[in-house]
Amino acid sequence: DPSDTNLYRIPFAEASPTDRRIRGTGLCIQGNHGSSTHKGTLAYAFDFRLPTGTPLVAARPGVVAATAGHFNEGGLEGKLRPRANFVAVQHSDGTYARYFHLRRQGVTVEAGDTVKAGQQVGLSGNTGFSSTPHLHFDVVDMLPEDTCVLKVVDPENVDTPILTLPAVIAAFSALFPRHAATVPAKLVRAEPADASADLTNIDKVRGNVVLIERGGCSFTTKARRAEEAGAASMIVVNNNKGPELFSMGGTEKPISIPAVLVASEAGDLLRDIVQEGSKLRLIIRYSDGFLRSRNWQKYAEDAEPGAEAKGLYFVANTQPIEFLDNGKTVVPSVGAIYPNHMPEGNNSALPDGCCVIS
Repeated sequence: DPSDTNLYRIPFAEASPTDRRIRGTGLCIQGNHGSSTHKGTLAYAFDFRLPTGTPLVAARPGVVAATAGHFNEGGLEGKLRPRANFVAVQHSDGTYARYFHLRRQGVTVEAGDTVKAGQQVGLSGNTGFSSTPHLHFDVVDMLPEDTCVLKVVDPENVDTPILTLPAVIAAFSALFPRHAATVPAKLVRAEPADASADLTNIDKVRGNVVLIERGGCSFTTKARRAEEAGAASMIVVNNNKGPELFSMGGTEKPISIPAVLVASEAGDLLRDIVQEGSKLRLIIRYSDGFLRSRNWQKYAEDAEPGAEAKGLYFVANTQPIEFLDNGKTVVPSVGAIYPNHMPEGNNSALPDGCCVIS
């Protein structure tokens, strides 16, 4: 039964015999440990060749955690890595299934929806870092897009947020202080705005949340300068319109303060809060989904903020999984067509570098 927490159904319906044999619909074009892009944190991912517009279905029941459906471009340019349309569904064990490269406006569910195994969640496509129409499917222990919640509040009425903005915790972020969910913090803009040099407004930054523009230097350099200025935490505003969100990286060593990225569109709103005399404050806390995630269950639940970190807490790692296909458990292999594991000799057109997400 695909509803079993240990089994997944193939996340699309069987194509016609003609489409399977002539077009290769359902062909596994990259499997686990693929030489192209399924390495490291993506080692246990799968790519299936699907014509644009193929209905995608939930491989397991769960709750939709995040979606993006507004991107319309695909290709192998580095700038497209975070610009794939997707659906992510959280399961009862805290893992997430991710369905990537959906077509523009190809998401058919919303965050918060409960879905059953086999229920349609979207339409396949070729958006993001992708060389051919296909579905990238994987299961991860946490979801960067479901790590935190950023709320703009009036400190006299913190229970009624004025704004709630999407944000993503950096891969190298420190753990949040346990009181962060309830104590409003002041937001201060960095000077220079992109932290391309040492901050000159240390007196204002110390003990507060510092707002830094993307560009000018690396994310880790921004983090170092925010730390040196005594910031309590750091928010980086993306400079690419989208909205576009991703997990900031660049180091294998966690920094000493929490760090998150917000979309350019959210940055426009946050800059207004920084205006002199504004009484508005921020609350940044873990999302409910992250507190249910397998990552939190394994590593972060017992960790004390301020203690020396043993590694990066906010990195999504793909998990080894098996599918139920034609009554058998299988791990899809390159050159076979699914569902029903039909061997296929036509694998000469496998794309190189078909799928990377970051």
